[in-house]
Amino acid sequence: MISPDSVTTTGPIVIPDHRPVSVPFGLPADAVCVSRSLPTGEHVEVLSVPLEETAAPWPPATDGGPGGLEDTIRRWVSALASPAATVVVVPLYGCHVAWTAGRAAVIGPPERLGQLEAAVVEFAGVEADLRDAERRAAALLDTVEGDVATSLSLDEHSPDRCAELADRHRRAVAVGRRLALLAPLVHTPPLHPPTLASQLGERLRERTRLVERLEFATQRAEFAERVAEACGQRALEAGIARRQLGLEWAIVVLLVVQTALLVVELLSHRATP
Repeated sequence: MISPDSVTTTGPIVIPDHRPVSVPFGLPADAVCVSRSLPTGEHVEVLSVPLEETAAPWPPATDGGPGGLEDTIRRWVSALASPAATVVVVPLYGCHVAWTAGRAAVIGPPERLGQLEAAVVEFAGVEADLRDAERRAAALLDTVEGDVATSLSLDEHSPDRCAELADRHRRAVAVGRRLALLAPLVHTPPLHPPTLASQLGERLRERTRLVERLEFATQRAEFAERVAEACGQRALEAGIARRQLGLEWAIVVLLVVQTALLVVELLSHRATP
């Protein structure tokens, strides 16, 4: 752990791709809100509220009455949250960060806001990438039962169906690869000596259960990959068996024709004096 006195600041970290967003009504005049792009193509709106360091519960009350600032920021952050999502609040050495998918609020001394904003945007990028991978892995699981059922029916092994199974296997491998690339970012070891940004990243990963979510998504992707591979192998074997059966019937027909020709030839020889 680090103490507030040991926190070193490097000034605001500039992230090029950002655009201003209107600040919610009822916040201090020096509050700033910007929308920053994430690697997934999504955007996260980051609200920065400069306030002096305080030991009071998050966030401190303003002239609007007890809890006025708290209610305003909570409503703004949770406005984009889905019914199943929650707003994660992290108090950290006189600073407070509220986060949900798509929005975040950073409250604290002006000299620390730059580090906190950069850490929030970095975490939001990892979380958005993981959330998209979770969605893709869940979509692959929805097709597992249908793939297994059709893989056991010889009538379903058309070329189009085989191509569909191959594409499903490719997408499962792609999701697994994506999760493997995310693993080092999710399992980031603690930084020594710790910084304000690293502490915030650790607490956000812990409170959003990023490690457990990564493991669950990886298990889903691996299961979908195994099923797609097995179904594809079944379809390939069925196609080979169908071609072998057709070849065997062709050989039988040729043998029958050859035998009939021999019989006709023998009968014609007997018929001649």
